[in-house]
Amino acid sequence: MQPGYLTEPRVTSYPYVGNRLVVIDWASLSYHLMFSMKTPAAKKTLGLMGADDELLRWRNMMFQRVLDYIALFNPRQLIFALEGKHAWRKQFVKDYYAEHADVYVDKKYYYVCSDNYAYAVRLLSTDEDGGRNFEVTPIKAKERDFLQDPTKITAHRKLGKLPKEKQEMLWDITTDSGKPILPAYKGQRKSKDWPFFVEKSYWMSYKDEFAKEIAPVFRARAIGVDCAEGDDIVYASAMKYAPHCDDVIIITRDSDLSQIDLPNLKIFNHVSETFTVCKYPKAYLDAKVLSGDTSDNISGMAFVDEKTGKFKPGKANQLGEPTAIKLLENCSAVYDVAKENGWADQYMRNRTLIDLSMVPQDVKDVITEAISAPEPEVPDDRPMEMTGISSARASTVKQLRSFGFYLLNNKADVDRDPSIFKADVYRKEAPTLGDKVSEQELVDFDNIDMFSGPGVSF
Repeated sequence: MQPGYLTEPRVTSYPYVGNRLVVIDWASLSYHLMFSMKTPAAKKTLGLMGADDELLRWRNMMFQRVLDYIALFNPRQLIFALEGKHAWRKQFVKDYYAEHADVYVDKKYYYVCSDNYAYAVRLLSTDEDGGRNFEVTPIKAKERDFLQDPTKITAHRKLGKLPKEKQEMLWDITTDSGKPILPAYKGQRKSKDWPFFVEKSYWMSYKDEFAKEIAPVFRARAIGVDCAEGDDIVYASAMKYAPHCDDVIIITRDSDLSQIDLPNLKIFNHVSETFTVCKYPKAYLDAKVLSGDTSDNISGMAFVDEKTGKFKPGKANQLGEPTAIKLLENCSAVYDVAKENGWADQYMRNRTLIDLSMVPQDVKDVITEAISAPEPEVPDDRPMEMTGISSARASTVKQLRSFGFYLLNNKADVDRDPSIFKADVYRKEAPTLGDKVSEQELVDFDNIDMFSGPGVSF
């Protein structure tokens, strides 16, 4: 648990307001519902037969969840924050380690050193198709002195001084467990199991296309830019629209977004169905910068003494959350300490990667343009037949529309008369969110009447 990071009770109802923005971290919700099909209980219930079944069920669950959030929060605006395929942080990390990673060579091995990690790498064999197999051996800190011995090492270069093909070769090499020997941004995620029939690369594109496909049904904006991550879209949307809204609710399980410090913002965890509250966003962010982020493969400060902030290359440590908090307690002006002790580059690397206000200006400009675009025009007859959802869910949309939920009615009608929403009538006649969430877990595959989801034919 992060310092000052609290979880409230499960939410089954929430006060409605006149002008609420809801931002859904689309990738976060998508992964959650995809992997929910692989729980032991789900495996027994579903009996999925192939990729088409997986996609059909996932699509219906996603559609139902959006309906649930509309029923729970009745937003006036809805944004689906999508992931870019060439997000800027990946190249930023490569550029950083081009200057800060060292490569040593002898007659048999490459020795690759970054932060407080070092590996000996040797080519074992080459496959018929040109693939190369490497032996990778970690080198303990106390065993690295030989790297400074010119009688044993024939060459030493910074990673960025190697030929491009050699750099790419080293970035692609992993340990037996799948961990990259160089700290590629989110690089460890490639090694995680993907226990589905549908190919991951296909699903990654499919999930965003589906968001764009269903957005008109909910008068939502599916916003993604190629050079930015979903977090960047969420942050920029919250900062832009919060001053003009009664409140903003971000739906995610990503704790990184707890750094956003706005008085009218709340974060709803779609897994636990609770609000998470970070009491001290700045302290949370400061600790995160020092300790890194294992889920994104961002290292904590290496060789830094947590008591004094001194840089000690012989000490093979890496700050984690407890030691980061200890350093913050001992050294209030951490960046000044980093500059004085020679680890400012590490600090600024993590600050740039983790602090959502540090997005490069050219990327900010692209994001600002995307989120500032006017809401798309939605026809009166919304394109339900394009979403590949069940007839039961199409019926639910019509029922919620009859109660006056803002996003299911025309914008002009809502702007003209916000009282179109009959909250009291809905609360009396409709089931609670908790009931709907439990009922949505089953899809009647025998009664699906819409099969034209994006990229899939049935």
